[in-house]
Amino acid sequence: MDRIAAMILLLGAFVSMTLFLLALFSVAPIFCSCLCALLYILYYFLANEGTTIHHAQEFENRFWTVFFVLLTMAGIYVKDSPFSVYFESRHSGWGFFVMFIVGYGVHTWDRMVHRKHLTSHVGGLRRGASAAQSLLHLNAHIANAVVSPHAGAKAHLTLEEQLQRISTCMDNIDQLLVPSTINNFINQQFIMRNEREIISIFEDAQPKTLNWLISHVKLALVFYKIKDHRNFRGQHRTELIELLAVDRVSSLTIYSRVLLLRALQLMKLPANARAEHWVRNIILSTHQDDLSKLKTMTDTKGDYFCMNKLIYSDVRSDTVRQDILSHFRKEAAVQQAHMDMGTRKARLRMEQGWRKILSDVDDTLTSSGGSYPAGIDKRYSKKVVYPGVIGLYRELDLGIRGPEEFPSDEVGNLVFLSARPHLYKDFSEKHNFSKFEKLRERQGSRLHTIPSLLAGDLSSGREFMMTNDFEPLAKKKFQNFKQFVSIYPEYRHVFICDNGQGDVRAGELMYDQYPRHLEFLFVHLVQDIQKTYGFEPERWRRKGLLKRTCFFKCYPDAALYAATIKPPLIRISGLRRVCQDAAADFEMILPSQWSSSSQKRDRRSELNQSLWRCNQFLESKGEEIIPLIESPRQWEDGERVRTIYGIGVIKGFDPIADLYDVEIDWRPLDEQIRDFEKQEATKKDTEKRGILSLSSNQAALQTVVEEDESNYLSPATSFSKHSSKQSFIGNDRDTSSTLPRTSSGNELSFGASGFDRRHGVGSPEPTLDETTASDETSPVNKKGGDGDTAVPPSITTKEVGAKRKLSFGQGIVVAKIQGKHVTKFTPPTLPKLQSDEKEKNRSKTFSFWATDSVKSAVDNVEASKSKQLLLSPGERVTTPYGVGVVVEHRKKTNIIVVDMTGPWTARAYLKESIVKREGAGLIGTLLRSFTGVAATSPKRGDSSPRSKAERNHPFAAGAKVVSPFGEGKVIRPLSLQIPSSSALSSCASKEKVDTIAVSLTEWTLRDGSHPTLYCTMNTAKEWKNKTEGKDTHSHRRESSLFSVIGSMVSGTVASLQKIRVPKEIEAPTIKVEALFERYYKDGAAVATAYGDGVVKEFRASDGFYCVSLLLKSGKVFATAYLQEDSMSYRLARGCQEGYPVLTKYGLSGVLQSVNPTTGVHNVIIPSCGAMCYLQPDQVVRQLKAAVGEDVSTKFGDGKVMKYRLSDDKYEIKLTWGGATLYAEAKTFDRIDDRMEYKGGFRMGWILNFFYSREENKEDGAPRSRSNSFSMLSQSNVSTRSLR
Repeated sequence: MDRIAAMILLLGAFVSMTLFLLALFSVAPIFCSCLCALLYILYYFLANEGTTIHHAQEFENRFWTVFFVLLTMAGIYVKDSPFSVYFESRHSGWGFFVMFIVGYGVHTWDRMVHRKHLTSHVGGLRRGASAAQSLLHLNAHIANAVVSPHAGAKAHLTLEEQLQRISTCMDNIDQLLVPSTINNFINQQFIMRNEREIISIFEDAQPKTLNWLISHVKLALVFYKIKDHRNFRGQHRTELIELLAVDRVSSLTIYSRVLLLRALQLMKLPANARAEHWVRNIILSTHQDDLSKLKTMTDTKGDYFCMNKLIYSDVRSDTVRQDILSHFRKEAAVQQAHMDMGTRKARLRMEQGWRKILSDVDDTLTSSGGSYPAGIDKRYSKKVVYPGVIGLYRELDLGIRGPEEFPSDEVGNLVFLSARPHLYKDFSEKHNFSKFEKLRERQGSRLHTIPSLLAGDLSSGREFMMTNDFEPLAKKKFQNFKQFVSIYPEYRHVFICDNGQGDVRAGELMYDQYPRHLEFLFVHLVQDIQKTYGFEPERWRRKGLLKRTCFFKCYPDAALYAATIKPPLIRISGLRRVCQDAAADFEMILPSQWSSSSQKRDRRSELNQSLWRCNQFLESKGEEIIPLIESPRQWEDGERVRTIYGIGVIKGFDPIADLYDVEIDWRPLDEQIRDFEKQEATKKDTEKRGILSLSSNQAALQTVVEEDESNYLSPATSFSKHSSKQSFIGNDRDTSSTLPRTSSGNELSFGASGFDRRHGVGSPEPTLDETTASDETSPVNKKGGDGDTAVPPSITTKEVGAKRKLSFGQGIVVAKIQGKHVTKFTPPTLPKLQSDEKEKNRSKTFSFWATDSVKSAVDNVEASKSKQLLLSPGERVTTPYGVGVVVEHRKKTNIIVVDMTGPWTARAYLKESIVKREGAGLIGTLLRSFTGVAATSPKRGDSSPRSKAERNHPFAAGAKVVSPFGEGKVIRPLSLQIPSSSALSSCASKEKVDTIAVSLTEWTLRDGSHPTLYCTMNTAKEWKNKTEGKDTHSHRRESSLFSVIGSMVSGTVASLQKIRVPKEIEAPTIKVEALFERYYKDGAAVATAYGDGVVKEFRASDGFYCVSLLLKSGKVFATAYLQEDSMSYRLARGCQEGYPVLTKYGLSGVLQSVNPTTGVHNVIIPSCGAMCYLQPDQVVRQLKAAVGEDVSTKFGDGKVMKYRLSDDKYEIKLTWGGATLYAEAKTFDRIDDRMEYKGGFRMGWILNFFYSREENKEDGAPRSRSNSFSMLSQSNVSTRSLR
């Protein structure tokens, strides 16, 4: 399905939906309005995953419950609803009962789905050695361990008992049919005791036991079900995750840390205020190669919870994201330093490839079958895995060092960049991951690892569908690559793509910005290379990208290139494995996946060509070659068949080249018919008598004397002459020759092995002595090259040991013919010709014109056929190999010499049949017919030879010429006389003069003479046309149909060109592109290795920042020039985002966020509902709670009224009795209200009804920007630079 069909289907679906809604509106307008409103709410919910309602699973569960309750309410209680009639006839209680059942059912169903998602198996991870110890060994270690006297009885439990205890507590907390909110309200103390017991088990576990428990317990479900309660010391979720992610993170293995990050992602980071800082602490506590392994294992879990999603989607704080990315860059620099110094770690690192393989999916991993918008490749059917692609992934990941086979305990480095847009949650990613899982489990060659996936977005996909522009797809893939490189700066990257859409343009963007990270680019050709979007060979050659790019059609060719470049990307043994996998992949394609036998035959031939080239290289290196793919035999020996050269008998078969040895009967047709009828009559006669004649099947066909055998010879054949004996010669003496590929794609290999002649042939025999072309379809004869150059068919007469011309006689020949040209045998018949009377009647019956008109039409057709294509030198033409310019038209040989101007520069010698004038076609013909009037029709009264000569040579002696160097006159014109043949012969030795001499009269030398300017006739004409205000092309269109429009446009352009812009306001023409992207803004507060500072300016040419270093007093003591990696944003000492702080102005608030590009701290003041924008030195310290926040104490809940800095005491007003409590920070807990939902597309009143507190109802309207203020330091920092 192409783009037009897809647009028609989309338009039809839209029209159908619109008509359905209009019909529904006409019948039930109120119900339809409610339904449309609910559908809009659902669309907004699904399309905006960044809104607050998606921050916690509890919020989503309440949304679905409320949504379906409202939908049920609209169906029951709306007057014109089709369901209201049924409920109106019954008691009103039935409607409330149905609403309750629907709400409770949706609530329970959503909880069950989410529970299944939390407990899903992690597919791609492999446990490390410390986490996968046997139970006996760990239990023995627990029994022999020295237990603290303060530890409880749980310290002596075995691993099975501890795991069983955690499962029992989870069953008590998580009731299947009772919501967690109701269960916590009814059995709060019981729930809290079970949560505390789970925490104590993790707290008392030994390091090895802790890692074993994390790898076997359903950690994500534990984090989700353990809640933060409002009671004092009841924030159990925070306490548990703080224990694992901060207190005991050093005891965790890499595998346990990956599971911990995954559990936090499944819980959703916005569900807890400190989740992002826990992620930051886990990553920052991992270093060097362990950090690389942590990131890679996070990406190979088999779901869309990858490291890219964690850093760029789940983490909302820019400061946390910047800290993590800065840590990645620093650790990558340390790893590179080890490699440069050749340390022991470097020798261990060299055993791995340290290469990320990025690949497209459609038309790169699997064929799209030409299905829009997935791709355009129709060579294979849809969803067919390309032969050899999986092996190439594996070998590129292995590299040239280390083990020969990919280790089973290692994770791979395969990542797919897909243009398919990301939809709600992992709706679109599930399809790809299920495909990857099938490729992991299939027989034969399989994926060596579970890959990661970076999907596109709806905006780029929508723009591509509407405008058919590949640029948005390319930019989205480049954006994904840019984020991926920031996560993996220590790796090199190889991008494998196709040239069907915007992947090649994306590869160019990758190289432009990250030339050191993009190691190589492999492009799978699914269309002609000149049609590739964004590919310009000259531009790529100047950049140096062309040296790092490989264009290929079959993956063994890509592997061959990767093994032969310097330095190689894969090993020679890896090349052999790729070839083996390619042959196995081809055999695994099901018969139902081939649209026709010819498709399979063509792909087999194409792949065999690639394997043959690889075998040539393997044989030169002393490696064992790979057997080529054999073609199944369809015709047995002795079976009669029909070929494109006539009827024949099968004599042999070559399964590699798919060539049949066919004994072809080239006798006259009437003779063949008589012989066939005689055989049929003999067969019927023997059947009647019951005698089986064995000799009839092997009877040799007789030959007759033929006057002219050239009528029966195909021009696309090749022969070898040998003895004139009557018996056929075996294949061991055959001299097979071949045919090149023609423009229609036919590939033949044909040879003669003998003739059956009769003596006394009196007719003269023609001789043929042309040369033979090599067969590109036969791997054994292929020597390299594309095989796309069209070579005229030829006939050979060469034979080993006999160099004499071939004389054709009467007989039968043996030819080698490809299987696609051999069909089922059909008896020979004479052509049926209608009589003249029938032809007249037929023409009268079906003719709608008069006889004269028909005759004239036939004459016109015949005239058009006889008319030859006349092309002049310099004319642009189109060919199957691209566009070009005509150099010479050889009419005798019907050959046109063309200089190619497409992706490559070459000179081609092509037939007239495949060369077309540029702009040929209906529209081009009409335009040429309109615009060519002036050029073809002469003016009236201007037909004399002299006037024609003057028009062709307007620059006679004394003619005025205005050149760019000044005005002058012609002093040496070109000769107007046409020399005769004798004159030409006499002047052949003289030098030809093709320039004119112009004396510049505006210039005068010291001797009084004028300088002489030499130019060609065409240059002089261009100067004349420019002086007269017209160009050569517009001059030809003076009398055309579009002369009025052309005059208007040219006049407007000429008038605009005369407008002069003053020099003082004229814009510069040279555009300087920034080589480095700026991150920190002017005035940003940063921290460096030399102390705190402020950014003053940025140099885009080298990426250096000018930073003023500050003393503690705030004075500048030095100026440093640093790069981005040497700096970080400055955070107030001892403060963290999301926690209360004390400001310099005596106000306490919550540090909401920090802008890393400016260093500005955004502090919310709860007491007055204002927002402060402060510098780091204006934030004094971190507090336990800010004034106006809710806290939980031993005596109940309360609110902080005041903070005393002198003695570090908080004044808390309790909610009961109005009592006042003066407490220290360790005696109360802060209640974080950020989990509360306060927004969301005008449905906050619904969610607040289900999740609200009395304190919030007293606050009134939400705070606006009008009651916020900004406090800035008195330093030289402007407000504009900070915001």
